[in-house]
Amino acid sequence: MARSDQNGMTNNAGIAYGDLIRRQRKAKKMNQEELGALVKVGKNAVGAWEAGRSRPDVGSVPVICDALDLSLEEFFGYPDRSGEFGADLTGILPEERAALLRKYSSLNPYNRQVVMKQMDMLYGMQEVVPIPRKIIRLFRNELAASAGPGETLEAARGEEVYLFADSVTEMADEIIRVNGNSMEPTFADGDMVLVKHTGSVREGEIGVFICGDTGYIKEYRKDGLHSHNPAYAPLTFSENEPVHCVGKVIGKVMANAWADDESVRAWQEYERKER
Repeated sequence: MARSDQNGMTNNAGIAYGDLIRRQRKAKKMNQEELGALVKVGKNAVGAWEAGRSRPDVGSVPVICDALDLSLEEFFGYPDRSGEFGADLTGILPEERAALLRKYSSLNPYNRQVVMKQMDMLYGMQEVVPIPRKIIRLFRNELAASAGPGETLEAARGEEVYLFADSVTEMADEIIRVNGNSMEPTFADGDMVLVKHTGSVREGEIGVFICGDTGYIKEYRKDGLHSHNPAYAPLTFSENEPVHCVGKVIGKVMANAWADDESVRAWQEYERKER
């Protein structure tokens, strides 16, 4: 049987709450004042907890656990059973958890049993609906850009297409097709690249540039626009040939990034229900 002191200053595993809070606070490189600010109590209250003169109010425990990266099971000294039902608490705000715990602790034993039975019933009735993969819409420009003469990208002829969302596609504003082999081996003829609209790029970054009626995908350097294929010389422009940057190339559209019709419909239906 787990040890517990008479004043209730230790948890079910026999660990003093004050020692647990102090250890985790120091591991997080946090002082008492900083922890108190997160929990909305004074520095003296944190000091009293750690000295064993008092114990945190039950309603503050979830906030303390969030601040110190502790689970409720660890704090109260119970075995971690969070995986028993595949529990995921990330969607519950600390304030909500605190309110639930505070209300539950105020119930008598009989009403606690009633609450647990009703929760079990609701859990059994709950329909588990999987969240479909997120879909984003992007404009795919029909015009191409690379080395040599091409059509102006500013005409912006094209259509909206659907891609699966990820850390790269969600940053993009447009899709542009590569024309020619001047950027091989980085990009091949016909590749679709993701472009984030910016007015400039840093040296060493690949951008989409417009000069007159010609679009280029090149690496920007101080002495000109460079191809990755050594067969092509750098492009330089005179003062009478204004060049402006359309955006930065942030990646290539991979074959598995294009969303199929069924996935698009599933995501649109999910969004409609969530509104």
